[in-house]
Amino acid sequence: KQCNRKAADLLGITITKDIKGIDVSEHQGVIDWKKVKASGIEYAVIRAGYGKGNEDKHFVRNITEALRAGIHVSVYWFMYSYTTAMAKAEAEYCMKLIAPWKDAIAVVFADWEYDSINYAKKNKVSPSKNLITAMNKEFCEAVKKSGYTAGVYYNYDYKANHMKLSELPYVNWYL
Repeated sequence: KQCNRKAADLLGITITKDIKGIDVSEHQGVIDWKKVKASGIEYAVIRAGYGKGNEDKHFVRNITEALRAGIHVSVYWFMYSYTTAMAKAEAEYCMKLIAPWKDAIAVVFADWEYDSINYAKKNKVSPSKNLITAMNKEFCEAVKKSGYTAGVYYNYDYKANHMKLSELPYVNWYL
């Protein structure tokens, strides 16, 4: 994935060429971060956790080893909220979890996507564009209040159909 100039500035990277980055979670298993760095990867967006109070099983190892290897880091939180109060609670838990690495983390991203919609529907909530936008905003405002730079993750479908990006003035992570 490529890094835009604004994100690169936040990551402390000077852009003189294409910058390679990855996003990882426990689903990638145990990662050899020295090999990742040797392959030319310069930044990683690491899943800290998901939902209310669920830490990614490899978060601590991933962030510690990525930093040790000299890789710039950001984190993301996979959201399962279906109310703004739930989004704020998820952000607050995320902030507690990532606190030991506060000075090293460039951006904290809200990640609300298809599985999040399915979870909301299982709980009898059909999230509208307004609600999805409000939950992302609530998460990001809690992140900002904690002194971090906030960001939102989205893909083309979310950009077109599920979020009002004009109401989310945060760093964008677009795939």
